Amino acid sequence: MARKVDLYMPVRGELIPLNEVNNYLADETVDGLGVAILPEEDIFYSPVSGEVVLVGENFNTVGISITPELTILIHCAINADKLGGRGFSSYVRVGDHVTLGDKLIYMDRDYVSNHADITTPIIISNRTGVSHVNIDFSVTDSFQKFMEIHLK
Repeated sequence: MARKVDLYMPVRGELIPLNEVNNYLADETVDGLGVAILPEEDIFYSPVSGEVVLVGENFNTVGISITPELTILIHCAINADKLGGRGFSSYVRVGDHVTLGDKLIYMDRDYVSNHADITTPIIISNRTGVSHVNIDFSVTDSFQKFMEIHLK
C-alpha cells in the first residue's frame, strides 16, 4: 500500500505553480516538482517533520529529508544569493531534527523585496519514490495542509 506525506504551509502567502516562476526552472538541477509561495510573513516554519540535510551558506535555503526517498528544499527569495546572506538568518543547522511548525528561516521581507524577488519555491528535490502529488492552491494560511505527496 502506498504511503502519503502531507506538507503544511511554512508561511502565510499565495501559492503559485512552479512553472510560473520566471527563470527558476532554467537551472537544470531543478526538475520542477513543487510549488512557489509569495510570502506575506518573515518567518518560515517547517512544513513537515524530518532531518535538516542542507542549510545554504546564505541562510535562505533549507533542505529537509523526510524519508530516504523524499527530500524537500525551501529556497527563500529565488535570486537572493546575490545578497550574500543579508536579510536572512537560520534557526536550524544540518543534522537537526525538526518537527512540523519549528522555525527554519527568518527573511526580512522589506529588505529582501527591495533587492531580490521574494518568491519562494518549495521543491521535491529527491523524488525517486514519489508516485504523484496533489496540491491545493487555495490554501493561504500558515500551518494548513497544501500538498499531499504519495510515495510508491
